[in-house]
Amino acid sequence: MHNLNTEALQATIDAAQADPGAATQPVRFDGEWNTGEGPQFSTSFSLPNGETVSFTADFPPPMGGTGSAPGPLHYCFWGGLACYAMSFAQEAALREIEIRSLKARVETEMDMTRALGVSETPPVEQIDWYLDVDADATPEQLAELKKGADDHCPGAYCIRNPIDLQTHLAN
Repeated sequence: MHNLNTEALQATIDAAQADPGAATQPVRFDGEWNTGEGPQFSTSFSLPNGETVSFTADFPPPMGGTGSAPGPLHYCFWGGLACYAMSFAQEAALREIEIRSLKARVETEMDMTRALGVSETPPVEQIDWYLDVDADATPEQLAELKKGADDHCPGAYCIRNPIDLQTHLAN
């Protein structure tokens, strides 16, 4: 249903209900700073289908980069937005509500003074995610789907709740 394998999703839900550990997915990938020309940071990792994907990041010129790739926070914002939109689509599929079109937008304002070491101001105070949905659903059903995405989206959870971040020097 709307590009979502509901049988695989339901099998995963059933497995997680029987054993929550079945839904645990370790994540690990490495990145590398580029000391030469081009985007400043890059990574590549394997996808479940066996293909490899690469990402590069570069600060905008005012922050010392060339602006030749998205900045690191753009990936954070896009990842959260993608996770939320995809969670919404999952909620719809589980309720057998067909989505004809789903578009998402993120809006925020970044204050880079903390990154520059000149203030303690949070870099982001608020993030707004907007969904434009065309579906065979009533406004009440769309509100239920939104609540489901709000409650179940891992990206929304990570942004709304503190996570224990530990940094390490490997050498």
